[in-house]
Order: sequence, then C-alpha cells, then structure tokens
Amino acid sequence: MIQNRLFALVAVIFIALSQTAQAQDPAFTQFYGNPLYLNPAMAGSANCPRISMNHRNQWPSLKGAFISSSISIDKNIEALHGGVGLQVLNDIQGEGALTNTQVSAMYSYQLQASRKLTVLTGVQATYQQRALDKTKLHFGDEIDPNYGFVFPTQENVGQFADNVSYADISIGMMAFTRKYFAGFAMHHITQPDDAFITTSYLPRKLTVHAGANFAVGRGKNMGLVMDGPFITPNVLYMTQNGAEQLNVGMSLTNDSFSGGLYFRNNFSNADAVLIVLGYEANGMRLGYSYDYTVSELSGASGGAHEVSLTVQLACRDKRKKLKAIKCPKF
Repeated sequence: MIQNRLFALVAVIFIALSQTAQAQDPAFTQFYGNPLYLNPAMAGSANCPRISMNHRNQWPSLKGAFISSSISIDKNIEALHGGVGLQVLNDIQGEGALTNTQVSAMYSYQLQASRKLTVLTGVQATYQQRALDKTKLHFGDEIDPNYGFVFPTQENVGQFADNVSYADISIGMMAFTRKYFAGFAMHHITQPDDAFITTSYLPRKLTVHAGANFAVGRGKNMGLVMDGPFITPNVLYMTQNGAEQLNVGMSLTNDSFSGGLYFRNNFSNADAVLIVLGYEANGMRLGYSYDYTVSELSGASGGAHEVSLTVQLACRDKRKKLKAIKCPKF
C-alpha cells in the first residue's frame, strides 16, 4: 500500500513541481471516439450535430493514478464552409493533488478537392488551467519506514503557485476518400509556460494517424453511418518532448457491433495490448476499452479502463448532402 502511494505521489511531484520536468497530454485509447481531442480538423466531420463523452481511468491499482474525462459537441455549418466544435477536458492526478482543466473551441474548413477527395483544415484555441492542492503533497522527508508519512516536511511548499493558466493554439489537417483517410495535428504551437515554480514550457505534441476501410460483405453507405461489415486497419503515431507512442491494429464493424485489437509501443518498451468493444443503436454509440499492460508495470498497474459515448443527432437542414469521414468509430 505504501509503495503504491509513494509511486504515484512521487510521479505527480516530479511532473508538477520539478524545475526541469515538462508536462505531457493525457492519451485516450479510443482516439476516434474522441475526435476533437485527436485532431481539431475533425470538428464537424460527422456533418450533423455530435456529442462525445469520454472517461479514462489509467493504472487503477495504483493510488493517485490518472483519471481523464472530456465532453465535446461539434457540427457542420454550411454558411461557414466547415465545422465548429467545443470541448471541455478535466484530468486528475495524485488523488486530486494536480488537476488540469481545459476548454477548447475549434473551427475546421472543409474543401472538396476533387470528386473523391475531401480535405479538412482545423484550428483550435484553448484556455487551460492547472491547479495544485498543496495539502495533498507528500515528500521523502515525511516517510517513516514503518509508519509511512508521519514526519513534517522541510520543503518550502509556499514557493509553489496554487494554479497556472494560459491560452494555447493548435492546428490540424485531414484528408479522406470513401476508403482511405489520413491526418496530422500539432498541439501547443505556442508552447506556453505551465510551471508552478520557475519556468517550464509545455512541449509541442505531433500526432499522425491514418487508415483504410475494406468491406468484407455487402455494406451500405447511408451518408452519416456506414453499415458493415468492414475491416478498418489503422495506425496512430504521437510524439511529445521525446516520448513516442505507436498504436497499430484494426477493428471489425457490422451494423451494430464493433471490436478492435491494437498494440501500443513506446519504442523504449512494449506498452500494452488494447481491446476495444462497441455497440451502436438509434444514433448512440457506446464503447469500452481495456489496456492490458505488458511492460514492467503489468503486475501492479491494473491496466486502464476507458468508456466512450457518442450521440449522433439528426440534421435539420438537408438541402445539401455533405461528405462525412469514413473512419473507425472508437
């Protein structure tokens, strides 16, 4: 118990308070189930209004692990020649010692480059606040080998700011046809200072993702929803401040059910096998995923649980039929 708590708290302190450490963004396994977080170019990509909700509990067996939640809404607006979106994200670490809240607004311009090719270009403006609860911080000089955190710390906790806030800009682009899709995003272009003490700049994050749809039976394209069955192999690559992540796998989808199997590699070590399940009915999509850790943390972390819910609303204005991205649902 003490070892688990110490592990989580030391990690939080290192990330939040070190004069040289730099923060990194939360990552979602169901990245297509959280499209606006993945790439601002995907705002309005479903054309009709869409509400997406996501919740992730990472390493639940460790005290003070990471809990991330987000909610977003987006739709295509013909008069703006593209889509708009709004997202709120909350990330909690160290049992509330460190809390990150961000609100983002997005616009994506939709260009019909050819009869088959559509190109989306997005921009995202974000206001972010990181809050530090000093009462939940623990340091090494507080530890008694037998009784845990019992001694008063000699650290000058008062030098740490209670919160930091800043504005941020991100961009993205995506191109797709009926069968293929690919995109990239660059988050934190302005690299704002997000340190609680001295100076530490939030590093840029680069995301590249791509995939394809292959029908394995008689399928129908209904404009907003693809009936299957079809197979969708896809790949995701992210890098931020020297940390790299590669997700490779595929999903199988029919009219209502979908399932996927992926492998996540951090280049320095194999990280996790990702299992994704989903169900869709009446314009609602529910997804669940579990990250089975295969790294050295496998026996202690408890993996990661993630749930997504997408509500696809009907369009009021059907004067013009716009193309929607044919990408994985989760």
